[in-house]
Amino acid sequence: MADTEYKRLIHSAKDKALFGFLAVVQRAMQDADKGIVDLLLAAKSGLDQTALTSVRHFLRQEGNVFLRSIDVLFRNYLERAMQTMYVDLRSGMRKLTADELSLIDDEVVNHQIEVGRLTERMREANEEAIGRLNVIIGQMHGQHEARERENPFRPYLLARALYEAIRESTDDAKAKLLFDHLSNAMIQHLPGYYSAIREVFESAGVRGAFQAQRSRASHHQRYFGAPPGGIGGAEYFNARVGAGLQRLSETIQSESKGGADAASGNSPASVQDFIRKMFNPSRTHGTQGGDGLPGALSNPLVSQLSKYQKMAALGQPISEGVEPGKNQLSALREKINLDNASTMERMTVEVVSMLFEFILEDEQIPAELRALIGRLQIPILKAAILEPDLMHDEEHPARQLLNRMSSAAVSADTASASGKNLAAEIDRIVRKILEEFETSTTIFANSAQEFEHFLTEHLRQDDSQTTRGIEAVEASEKFSVLLSNTTNSLCDVLLPLNADKRISDLVINIWPHVLVHASWRDLEKQIPPEQTDSLFQQYRGVLPDLLWSIQEKQNPQERSALMRLLPQLVKRLREALVLIQLPDDESAQILDQLVALHTQVLRGAQGGGKEMPSLEDLRQAFSRLMVSWDRASWGLSEPPQPRASVIEDIFARLGVQAQLNVGVNSPATSAADREFLAQTYLLGTRVEFSAPDGTMLPGQLVWVSTHRSLYLFKKERDASLVLFTFASLLEALNNEEVVPVEYAPVFERAVESLLFGAGSIGDTVL
Repeated sequence: MADTEYKRLIHSAKDKALFGFLAVVQRAMQDADKGIVDLLLAAKSGLDQTALTSVRHFLRQEGNVFLRSIDVLFRNYLERAMQTMYVDLRSGMRKLTADELSLIDDEVVNHQIEVGRLTERMREANEEAIGRLNVIIGQMHGQHEARERENPFRPYLLARALYEAIRESTDDAKAKLLFDHLSNAMIQHLPGYYSAIREVFESAGVRGAFQAQRSRASHHQRYFGAPPGGIGGAEYFNARVGAGLQRLSETIQSESKGGADAASGNSPASVQDFIRKMFNPSRTHGTQGGDGLPGALSNPLVSQLSKYQKMAALGQPISEGVEPGKNQLSALREKINLDNASTMERMTVEVVSMLFEFILEDEQIPAELRALIGRLQIPILKAAILEPDLMHDEEHPARQLLNRMSSAAVSADTASASGKNLAAEIDRIVRKILEEFETSTTIFANSAQEFEHFLTEHLRQDDSQTTRGIEAVEASEKFSVLLSNTTNSLCDVLLPLNADKRISDLVINIWPHVLVHASWRDLEKQIPPEQTDSLFQQYRGVLPDLLWSIQEKQNPQERSALMRLLPQLVKRLREALVLIQLPDDESAQILDQLVALHTQVLRGAQGGGKEMPSLEDLRQAFSRLMVSWDRASWGLSEPPQPRASVIEDIFARLGVQAQLNVGVNSPATSAADREFLAQTYLLGTRVEFSAPDGTMLPGQLVWVSTHRSLYLFKKERDASLVLFTFASLLEALNNEEVVPVEYAPVFERAVESLLFGAGSIGDTVL
């Protein structure tokens, strides 16, 4: 990363941290004071009141002294941490003396139990934000391993500053109570603190992914635009984009002398600043595009680009001196007339041309597919002229299509049948856009949908084992959805019935499995669930009989009816437990419990006397319960929780061989984690699996279940399948058992490389 860019970001983040920390402490003191007032009102002993009053007095009378103390401590700690980021100044432990202990010796200095506990609580409350900051700091230092001890914004420094400021400002009698109250209050305000620091980096395009690619796939890595293939320094970038950066610099300097930006003091200080602002989502670039801009056809630049787009559609080169598959936009710039173009349009031409310098050299994409995708140069440039939002909107359809096709092309074997099919589809879409794109960018959105449909069918039908694996994945998720929905429906029916807890537990825990298994069997036999002889109808009919059977019987006629019902009821119960393959010992326990309940009823020993629903009322209540395999729906925002036993059973029944990572002991996931998977792991995504011997085995994501609860991968070496739940996949990514080949989409990689190039060349072009 360029030294000037590095310093700017680090200093901005440092300022944000210093200001934010003091604000957090001030708010924590206010919250602690309010909390102590509430505790004083509830205090029952004189000792408690005395202790709380002394702490309250300190906060109100000595608060300013404490603030100055903690501010000085934190500034010193932060400055020291800034100096030692990824710089090994740690002495060997055998040579270390007590007088030499310093901030960076975390394991030694952090002997205070209070500091350690508070650090852990802070980390747990802000795990994602701190994890991303760890990765960002590592990226900026060219590291592939994110180590929290190298993060100058790590929670340990905050906890230590608080602990030592309290020890310096008050006596031991008040210190512990004050530390407890301020710790609890500080934790509540840290999410905003860490969000503000992250925003400094992310606004400049430095985004730390929680599951970042690590050193075991370093041959694919380009952290923050590192030059490809080990090519280094300003020479490489000067050769690629030096002329374009020079022209940008001249335009910026010309505009800044008399333009509105100069008058307001908002003009960018450098080419790098301008490029960063161009790709910053908060920036607005004049006229917005859409479904065909009014007057777009009369725009001279758009008209010229349309002319050359038609040439490209016919396979005619822009210039005879440019090889096929290389950057055509550099030659195009010399041929088009930019005299009547706006400043932003001229700059857009330069920037898009430089982006394709990197996209067309991206080694992760095979050369053949790169050449096909590269034919979109003129359409992408024209789309950026029509809709400047493309430059900063990650969801712009033209940008999404470019990224999606490039991601699917990463590491593809173009000699295989699968690779040839992929190449043919990319070629078809590129030809369509070259021939049909005029002014409406909806063609990119439509093409993206078509490409997604192609990937779905292409990966589904890749081989018979994959096809069966996909069927098993969808069946497993649908089964889990139906189990959850059926459980909820049964709870709704049971709630007003006030049934015996032993029976309600059986109905809620066991019978959803029975009904869903029955529905699946009916589906296999093509029997509609509403048909009277369906298995579902038979086992749903068990429920009212079961609940009625354990009710107190009011007369001999009801007891006689129960005696006639029991043999058939017990038979159907046994069959239901066999259907779901419940272990024999559990089945025996359930049946023994029912025998005891029925014996109690027949003896008339319940002594209730309260009115109970009739058998007909119960049948009416359960008649509304339906389980339709074809109409399973999931209405919640988070994915359904797949059940390990269901997955294993369905894969076995369908004869699908796969490595099942069902996440039985995987940690809980956050909404941010699930959003990360949804945005990053799309069909066709290439990954590498870590083998026991340390080698990396290539693979591809071949299916994502409808509600994104299950992810199916295929290893390319032996075509074996690997299944993850969403929770176990996040865990595998975090543990580097699965490593993404792409650390960012191709457009974002090009932007990072361009920013890096602008910084590495620096004054050479300015």
